[in-house]
Amino acid sequence: MAHVLPAAPGRDAATLIARVTSSALSGVARRALVLRLSRLPPGFARPHHLRLARAALDPLRRADRAEAFELPNSDTAVLWRGQGGPALQASLAAVAELFAGAGDPDPDPAALCLVLDLPEQAETLLRLARESGATESTATPPDPRPPLDAAGLAALEGALTRADLTRFVRRRPVCVPGPGGSFHLAWEKRALAVGDLEAALAPGRSCRGDPWLFRRLTLTLERRVLAMVIAPGELARAAPFALDLTVGGVLGPDFLRFDAILPAALRGRIVLDLQAADILSDLSTFRFARDFAQARGYRLLLKCCDPDLLDAVPPARLGMDLLCLRWSSALASCDATRFGIAPGRVVLAGVDGPAAIAWGRSVGVAWFAGPAIVPRGQPGARTGTHPDGNVTVPRPSTAAAARF
Repeated sequence: MAHVLPAAPGRDAATLIARVTSSALSGVARRALVLRLSRLPPGFARPHHLRLARAALDPLRRADRAEAFELPNSDTAVLWRGQGGPALQASLAAVAELFAGAGDPDPDPAALCLVLDLPEQAETLLRLARESGATESTATPPDPRPPLDAAGLAALEGALTRADLTRFVRRRPVCVPGPGGSFHLAWEKRALAVGDLEAALAPGRSCRGDPWLFRRLTLTLERRVLAMVIAPGELARAAPFALDLTVGGVLGPDFLRFDAILPAALRGRIVLDLQAADILSDLSTFRFARDFAQARGYRLLLKCCDPDLLDAVPPARLGMDLLCLRWSSALASCDATRFGIAPGRVVLAGVDGPAAIAWGRSVGVAWFAGPAIVPRGQPGARTGTHPDGNVTVPRPSTAAAARF
């Protein structure tokens, strides 16, 4: 098995953080495998073990646009485009074979190899990189792709009218804790994977490069999502779900058509996610849209607001029903009294492990969402033992597209 010499750890670690941050900002889909050699028992952390384990990732280094990064704590990460297919399976099999029968007990390959989907699980990978001792470079590299211009937007909107967008739809569960540390589905977030859509319909261009044109694109996608939701028979079989909407979209004709055919069984069980910046841009229109939506039985969620912004957009004073906060180390040190809303009305997003779950439960968070949360009974879920108890967590798997 050929050995590939690692690059300088400090430079690679900072570059990894920059790559992941860029993926999160642009929405471009990538996959990552983190080989967590820092978790090897001392008897297996000898130089030849580390050398052979890194060499086991050679098939992945030949995947589409693959890049390998060595972290300060001896972990290795590989980023690539596409699913990886045989190359990913070959690397996972090589790691498993390397440690099979080597000790009692053998190192668990599933614990050593973490497969992540970007940008959905970017926060998990950033956390691992930072915990390894990596530091971020002082400047985030700019997106090398040119921004979408007006002509490109017009062409993209034309393509959207003809494209089947169901392959770009993602369903993400929002769960409540159940007995025994399990989690049960409360509703699912339905959204379009903008990065995948961008790569397919506007390759080589950044849809987010021009904020005004991206807002126009957002409104177009909002209308398409609502059109898919009201497709014949769709609402009749739908479970409770959430949609990203703009304030104007709540008052638009597409949402009114949706509201007119919403089954009684779903009335009062649909969540509308609104952005803080959109709310603040026109407070009078927001108040009108809020009163209309709540009168029709919808719950309004203030979406993933940074704790430091809560003084400017206090959810209770705005009349919001729910608040979504994204898990981070900064949030962990935040006093729950700063939320401006009861913790029992908070959704904790970006939950990537036992620490986030334990913190959320300790302050009384009601709903959890993120890569470490999978509803009991859903494919990909398993029960594992963690410091927080038995929690349902996902096996590494691709974020599959789902039909409405």
